[in-house]
Amino acid sequence: MFNPTKVTTDLSGLVGYRQPFNPDFSIVDANNLLSSSGYFVNDNPFAKIEYLKDTQDYSGISDVDFNTFLSQLIDTSIVDVCNSVFNEADYIDKNLLFINAQNRIDTVALPNGFVGFQIRVSNEKNIAFEITRILLDFKTTGTFKLLLFNTSFTTPIFEKEITITTDHQEEVLNFRVDNSDTTYKGEYYLGYLTDGLTITPFEREFESADIQSQFTHLSLRRIFVPGHNTETMFDLDDEESLESSIGLNPDIMVFDDFTDLIKQNKQLFSRAIQLKAQINALTNYLASLRSNKNERKTDELIVRITQEIEGQNQEGLLRISGLRPMLFGEIASIRKQIAKLREGYGNVRMTVDTMT
Repeated sequence: MFNPTKVTTDLSGLVGYRQPFNPDFSIVDANNLLSSSGYFVNDNPFAKIEYLKDTQDYSGISDVDFNTFLSQLIDTSIVDVCNSVFNEADYIDKNLLFINAQNRIDTVALPNGFVGFQIRVSNEKNIAFEITRILLDFKTTGTFKLLLFNTSFTTPIFEKEITITTDHQEEVLNFRVDNSDTTYKGEYYLGYLTDGLTITPFEREFESADIQSQFTHLSLRRIFVPGHNTETMFDLDDEESLESSIGLNPDIMVFDDFTDLIKQNKQLFSRAIQLKAQINALTNYLASLRSNKNERKTDELIVRITQEIEGQNQEGLLRISGLRPMLFGEIASIRKQIAKLREGYGNVRMTVDTMT
């Protein structure tokens, strides 16, 4: 799994377009001309800017909108390539923290300060987690703000104001933490401030109601910080363990996240992105509602473009490598390199050479 928005943003400018010599089509903007890898989509003669412009479904498309189309074509190709490389199951674990039956009789008098869960992520690389939702078990009604801190920042990385209207309710959160930001690792704290709170959590005293689920690569424990009443990161030395219930039951998903690995090794993907963008360009050309004014889409041309995409290996005919077979080969090569990188990400070794 990876974050498509972050990956496309970071890989923007890796592959670009050449400006046509034809002054009537010299309309590629500065951003689309960027190519840090040296790969260009329209180096393939079938992916000319002229063809792409003339076969837009809307004949009156502006230069600005056409450049948006060009950038979106590359963004789509980036995501397509990354999906092809990372095509194995990414989910590691998912569960509610508490899954057993709970009584709704006794409530807990909370201490004054911050109460919540400390969340620790293992040292395994490429691990991410998401708090998809939270179940809330409180008596009476009221409003509080749920906060998620990381020890790298003084302010919350996520927050949500929640109004309690029933004694058991669900709130969708989608608090996602991956390894592509400066908040990764360290420790996380999910909880709320109790000062002025009008709601009280139900106690988890019934049989095994207080037994926590175990998560692969994550550990959680209840904590409180006495007297901490501001929405800022507290002094870690003030943190204490807490035995009583706090009314929160997070639903947590743990998964592999390769966003940072992609971003840090973007050059590995450049050739594949170029090939995929060329395939997408030619496919778009074939699917156009309009004919190309420079060379009409005859059956012969359609066959030739299809050969350019898929290749031709029949005996007695001109051999054409094909963009898609080349892309498959490039994807296989990237996977081999990624396997080496993942091993390095997970097993950092130091080698010392000695001279005799």
